[in-house]
Amino acid sequence: MGFKVNHYAAKTISKTFTMDWETAIIELIIGAVSVVIGIAGYKANMLLIALPALLIACICLIGVLYNLYYWVQSIKETRKLNHKK
Repeated sequence: MGFKVNHYAAKTISKTFTMDWETAIIELIIGAVSVVIGIAGYKANMLLIALPALLIACICLIGVLYNLYYWVQSIKETRKLNHKK
C-alpha cells in the first residue's frame, strides 16, 4: 500500500519577468547591507568579515552603475533612432 504525499514546493520566478530597475534596487539593497557589515567588521578588527562583505558591496554597486550606464545608452540609442525617422 502506497502513501500519498502532497508536496508544495516554492515556485521560482523566471528572470525574464524582472525589470532592470528591480534588479538595480535589489543590488542597491544588497550592496548597502554589505557595506554596513563590512564597516562593522572593519571597526571590530575582523578582516575575515570585512573584506568579503566589502568585496560583495563593490560588486553590487558596480553592477548598479553598469545597469544605469546601459539604461542611459539605450535611451540615447532609441532617441537617435526616433530622430532619424
